[in-house]
Amino acid sequence: MTTSQTSCPWLRQPPEGLFGRLLDSLADTYVLVLDQDHRVTYANVSFLEHFGLGWENICGRPCDLLGKLFRGTDAIEVGFCPTELSPLYPAKTILTREVEGKAIVYESTIYQLHGAEQAAWTVWSLRDVSDRFRLESQVRQMDDLERNLVQASMDGIIANNMLGDILIFNDGAAKILGYAPEEVIGKLKVYKLYPNNVAHEIKRLIYDPGHGGAGILENYETQVLHKDGTPIPIWLSARLLHEDSREVGIVGYFRDLRERQRLETAVLRNERLATLGRMVARISHEIKNPLVTIGGFAGQLRRTAGLPEDARRKLTLIYQEVQRLEKFLADMSTFSRGAPPQKVMADLPALIREVAELMDDSFKERGVAFRLETRTDIPPISFDPGQIRQVLINLFKNALEAMGDGGELRVQADLRRDHLVLTITDMGHGIPADQLPNLFTPFFTTKEGGTGLGLTIVQGLITQHQGDISIDSEAGRGTTCTIRLPLASA
Repeated sequence: MTTSQTSCPWLRQPPEGLFGRLLDSLADTYVLVLDQDHRVTYANVSFLEHFGLGWENICGRPCDLLGKLFRGTDAIEVGFCPTELSPLYPAKTILTREVEGKAIVYESTIYQLHGAEQAAWTVWSLRDVSDRFRLESQVRQMDDLERNLVQASMDGIIANNMLGDILIFNDGAAKILGYAPEEVIGKLKVYKLYPNNVAHEIKRLIYDPGHGGAGILENYETQVLHKDGTPIPIWLSARLLHEDSREVGIVGYFRDLRERQRLETAVLRNERLATLGRMVARISHEIKNPLVTIGGFAGQLRRTAGLPEDARRKLTLIYQEVQRLEKFLADMSTFSRGAPPQKVMADLPALIREVAELMDDSFKERGVAFRLETRTDIPPISFDPGQIRQVLINLFKNALEAMGDGGELRVQADLRRDHLVLTITDMGHGIPADQLPNLFTPFFTTKEGGTGLGLTIVQGLITQHQGDISIDSEAGRGTTCTIRLPLASA
């Protein structure tokens, strides 16, 4: 295939030979052949039709005069055809051009032919791959959408192959289970996320048609294991994944039930409190008045002149037991009533000082030194002074009883992020580790004659202030009670 610079011997008559006939037969491939001076030597029919060119207008012309229609994928204009192999025109690349506002994408291939006497030609072929790119783009968009939907889900989503290898582990699963995705994807078997034999039971139920259909498990309540080994209650749905009728994996969707169980517990507790409140009101009505009468007469009689000492001692015991019963009824009433706090903006450190002054005689009687450490920049916060005063009195009395005679009761007030934190530390006998989990349980007490309601009432009052309370103690080494109250309370 040779041509002069001024004439085109073929005038679009098919060139003789198999090569030319093959090029002209390509309907979806656009071919241009250049000589060693980069002049147009040949263009197949598809090229001319696609670009709207006449053979007589381009034959023998320099390729770079045909126009600048193409851009590379980096948006740089690269000209109509190649002049040499270069970074702009590697042997195979993607080019684009715009026609009537529509982008057309081409796959461009360049190679060189060498003939006798150092003759050389550059063969440039183009294929319109716009549809392929559009489909690939749609697939990528759908893939991105699905990935974003999976990641955005508040529920945990885990997919594994039939060997149990974890393939998908979304942010919801990471939040619930405590793992980072890179810690489990391709590294953990899915059964490691469940207690013993639970994963096997779930797989069995997926194949059981009685739980949502064959290959489907709907709304199954079970447990998974947090990274630290803590069991977490979940609500699980799962199904088999198929490809060409072949089972390729299992995907599970699960919801954390801890909050639901907490709310259910709170509802049950409130219902019990309401029942208890009605019962306490009835008991108080029936018992309180006789108790007052008994206590009053016992107090009068023990002051009678000439009363035998043994009788006086018995009357004193009667009087003390009546007082204890009255206190028990008062605690029961407070515990069951659960009145909402009447909040005002107030100075909590000032309330602590007030309670300390109120109990000063008790501190001195037991030889206990009271010390308050507080920051000067603690702002007023919203709380019910009466309820928090009750909390402080209860905790200070517990500390005094734990210390016996002598020691120091230290109260610290600090700011941590959006909370005010109180720590109340005594130097008492401490609490055994096996008793710590039950301290806030109603009617559980470590003190002889105690009602077991003091700390329960304290916890309830702090919870009503949207705060929390915890106790850290060790037998023989004292106790620290920590209270966190929000600076901006709802």
